[in-house]
Amino acid sequence: MSSYGNQRIDTEVTVVMKERYLTEIQVAERTHISLATLRRWRLENRGPKYRKFGSLVRYDEDELNRWEEAQPFGGDAPDQRIAPRSVNGAALLRRAG
Repeated sequence: MSSYGNQRIDTEVTVVMKERYLTEIQVAERTHISLATLRRWRLENRGPKYRKFGSLVRYDEDELNRWEEAQPFGGDAPDQRIAPRSVNGAALLRRAG
């Protein structure tokens, strides 16, 4: 606290970080991407966005969530599945021999 004339002014400020920053190790564990791959991607300007605080590398959790959502995925969309073809085993044996 400091005083200004006859008034006391509270100078203590509470800082709330809205963003949560993750370490590269936390990102590697969360995404199951190796630490070496994350480091290589940073050199190649690929992968999730990151920030540097001096020598520290940090990933904004919101940015990581957006990057994860933007990645392709498969296996869950029944309208995009390719119908399996039947295989005639006898025909395959004749071709091989």
